[in-house]
Amino acid sequence: MNNPISSYEILAQTQRQRVSDGETVSLLNGCEGSTQILVLVWPQLGDFDSLEYAWWLQREANTLRQRGIAVRAVGIGDRASGQKFCAYTGFPAASLFVDETTALHRELGLYQGLTLNPPGLQPGPAAWLNLKLDVDVCGYCQSRDTERSAAGLYGRSPRSPTHW
Repeated sequence: MNNPISSYEILAQTQRQRVSDGETVSLLNGCEGSTQILVLVWPQLGDFDSLEYAWWLQREANTLRQRGIAVRAVGIGDRASGQKFCAYTGFPAASLFVDETTALHRELGLYQGLTLNPPGLQPGPAAWLNLKLDVDVCGYCQSRDTERSAAGLYGRSPRSPTHW
C-alpha cells in the first residue's frame, strides 16, 4: 500500500523560479531559522484573491516577522508577471515564486485555473484570456476593480505599474 505524500513533503521538495533573481530554488530556501512557514499557493497572479492576500500580508509583515513566520507564495504566471505583481502589491519578490505550468497546483490537487491554448496566441495573451474568462465565469465580472487590477498586472491598461 502506497503512503500518500503529504502537502508539506510536496512543498519541501518543490523548486520553482524565484521572482527576485530568476533562480530556480526550493520554495523553503531561506526559511531554516523560522519558527513557522506560511506557504500560499495562489491562482493566477492577476487574480483578485492573489492581490488581496498580498496586500493583507504586507499589512501584517512586521507581526509575521516578529513571530518568526517565514512567508512564501507561489502563483501561476511567469517571472515578468511576478515582477509586476510585486511592484503593484509591495509583496517581496524574494518570497514569491512562479509556476508557469500549474504543476504544483496539480500535485496538490488544487484548481489550476483555465488552461485554454487558442491557436496562434502567445503564452502571455493566452494567460490574460484564461484569467479574463475565469474571472467572468466565477462571477467576478461585476467587479470592475478585479478586471482593472488584472489588466494592470498584464500590461493591458494605462494604469498598469509599467505605465505609472
